[in-house]
Order: sequence, then C-alpha cells, then structure tokens
Amino acid sequence: MTQARTHVPGVGPEAPFADALRAAIANRGLALNRIQARLADQGLHVGVATLSTWQSGSRHPRAGSLAVVTALEDLLDLPAGWLAVRIPPAVEATTRPYAVVDNAPTLIRLLDEVRRDAHGRMRSITVVEELVIGADRSPSTKRVIQALVAVKEVDRQIVVHQGEPGSDPARIVPRGLAGCRTGRVARDPEAGAVLGELLLDRTLMIGDTTVVQYEIVDLNGIPSTHYYRFHEWAGTHHVLEIQFDRAALPVRVSEFRRHHTAGPDFLRRELMMTPDGRVHVVVPAVDRGVVGIDWEWD
Repeated sequence: MTQARTHVPGVGPEAPFADALRAAIANRGLALNRIQARLADQGLHVGVATLSTWQSGSRHPRAGSLAVVTALEDLLDLPAGWLAVRIPPAVEATTRPYAVVDNAPTLIRLLDEVRRDAHGRMRSITVVEELVIGADRSPSTKRVIQALVAVKEVDRQIVVHQGEPGSDPARIVPRGLAGCRTGRVARDPEAGAVLGELLLDRTLMIGDTTVVQYEIVDLNGIPSTHYYRFHEWAGTHHVLEIQFDRAALPVRVSEFRRHHTAGPDFLRRELMMTPDGRVHVVVPAVDRGVVGIDWEWD
C-alpha cells in the first residue's frame, strides 16, 4: 500500500504560488541550498537565488521551469500539480482560446455552441495518446489517457479533433470511457472540426486532479499523412504513439514540433518504426505549440 503524503501545509487553494512554496518549504524543514542540491541530483539545475525569488514572489517560474516545479512537488511531498496550478499564466497564453492553431476562429465558434467558460479551467499534467491508422491509410481511432489538474472550479473537460480535409464531422464521434462521460458535441461541416465536452464524474476544486480516458472514432476512411496535438500551456508530459496496419506501412516517419500550426518546424527528426508498425514520441515537458508526427506513403 502506498503511504499517504504527510507534508501538505495548511494553505488554501486561493494562496498564490510564493506563499504556497514558502509554506511547503517551511513545513518540510529543508534549506534552499539543500533543495538545490537535491534537484541537481536529478539533473535539474536552478540557483538558490532563483528559488529565493520564487518563494518571495518577486519572480515566478517560466514555462521552461515546469520540470523543476514538478520535482519540487515530489521533493516537498506535495500532490501532483499542487504548486504548478498556482503559477500565473503567461500573458500570451491568455489572449484568446486556441491561439496556437490556424483554425482558432472555427474552434472558438464551436466552443461558444458548447460552453465558452469551460475553456482553460484545467491544465494537463500528462497525456498519453495512441492513434490507429488502418489498412486504408485512414485514422480510425484515437485513444487518450489524460491526467489533469483544476486551476478553477470545473466539472468538464473540452476536447477537440480536426478531421482530414473533406471529412464529414458527423462521422467523427468522441466517447468518454472512464472518469467522464460524453456531453454536448459541436461540429463544423465545412472545416471537419469537432469540439466536445467530457463531463467529469465529480466537480473539481482548485488543485484537485483527475484522470480521464476517452476515444475519438473517425468513420470517414480518408487517408492521412500527419497527426498533431496542440498545447495551449507548456509543461505537459506528452506521449504520442501511432500504430500503422502492417498491410499499409509508410516509407518515412518524422516527428515535428512548432510554436504554431502555420509556423515553421523548430524541431524535426526521423523516427524509427518497430517491427509491429509502431512509432512514438515522448516529450517530458512540452513547449506551448504543436507536437506531431507526419509520414510519407510512397
């Protein structure tokens, strides 16, 4: 049996990051130089001065420091996301929903059909997804397991999916499998986009975590050459795997990352396929933007 954590300080969910960090450090009884050394043992290098500014509130961790914050939560015996959820969002991440994708206007319109105020109430901690490509070269099913933390009181998660050009969105079906059930679904016939809500099995308060499992079934049968997931907030641990049918294997497969779907790649590398037709990408802490895989059939 896993031992329950015993060092969570008596700090309310409304407390800012600096107050929470300061209370957690005091509660654990560790000096900053000791914390720095423990983080360095994990390959995470942050100065004592930086830790001091974080707990004083004069500075906040940036997106690139999310791995350090996650390690701090573990080091200080805190629940996952207990500190991270208190980091003020970056200014650029609050301009408008879905700002990292070029079909943002379509998604915003669909969001308005479902529930606009549900957007942005949770942050993804970990997402593990598998896309299955059939013998007809089309994406048949996407299965997702996602760990989330609430940054506001919330009872639903919003998910989106973009079909292949020419797709009928009525033939794209999101399904809640565990920890949630399917709610309202909005579709755009021209764009082939689908936006749906997953109704959680309980209302989450700030700092609460949940794990949901869902799938998206695509019955269009239109061949595909790429897949990506966009991240509006940095720091998520993202695992993406694609399973190709052995009767239809691509000749080349590559990972790509972009800050915006319409922008250039800032990372591209070729991927090796396993004998059973699988490729994967693991990103311990994503940047804000897009993580994807594309492939060539001939």
